[in-house]
Amino acid sequence: MRIVAAIICISLFLVSCQKEVDYANGGNGGGGNSEPILKKIVSKSGSDSSVLVFGYNSARKLMTLDLIDESGGTSAVTNERVERNSQGIIQKLIVKSDQYQQYGIDSVVTMVGYASGRYISKLTVFDLGVFIVKDSVSLAYDANGKVATERTFDDLGTGSYDETGKAEYTYSGSNMATIKYYSFDASSSSYTLEETFTYDEYDNKISPMSVGNEAFIFDSPELYSFNNSTKSSVTVTGSGAQTYAVTYTYNSSNRPLTATSVIQPGNSTVTGTYYYQ
Repeated sequence: MRIVAAIICISLFLVSCQKEVDYANGGNGGGGNSEPILKKIVSKSGSDSSVLVFGYNSARKLMTLDLIDESGGTSAVTNERVERNSQGIIQKLIVKSDQYQQYGIDSVVTMVGYASGRYISKLTVFDLGVFIVKDSVSLAYDANGKVATERTFDDLGTGSYDETGKAEYTYSGSNMATIKYYSFDASSSSYTLEETFTYDEYDNKISPMSVGNEAFIFDSPELYSFNNSTKSSVTVTGSGAQTYAVTYTYNSSNRPLTATSVIQPGNSTVTGTYYYQ
């Protein structure tokens, strides 16, 4: 479950952010309490618009993500909130959404596993009344302590888990290089590549914020990179690639102030404005 497809709705790559500070517990992009902290992103594409609002605790750790999306004359709201222990480690992610409520579900809760200084698992339970669906994700790391693979297992009310897919991540220095999503075919015990995200170029400026490996707990690997993506693409297997070329303006702290993303094919444009506090 990719909860912040919210950010992708805003425009896949307007928000590519992370500064290497604390991969276990995360932090904001400032590295100190005197640095600016990202509060809000407003994006527009034609008559559609989205607002993404970030909330923090007193230690400047990310606590909430709220998305208000206006598209085709209708609005949708998604609220994410984490619970942390006294060490700042995420224990739980709670998501509320208009989409859930129409099915009689008030919220969806993901329990987060943490051991040996790393986030290792996520377990989401959907109570559908008739039966309970469980979605389990295990995280594996490379030799540099970066998330390399996420494998997904589902229990569709049968009492046993079956593998359904995986995500693979590669990096170029401190930036995300590729994300690949696969489905799993149990009958042949094989994976099928479904979608590939490729980040070709980055600027040399500071990203708006940093959450370290917590990006994967928020289901937002796009929030990983130290710099800002300027050229990227998304390819669905069997279809052509959709490319994104992003240009930025920056504030006095060398962080994005505005972004303009030109999407091909179609030559459509998404603009974003970043607000700090």
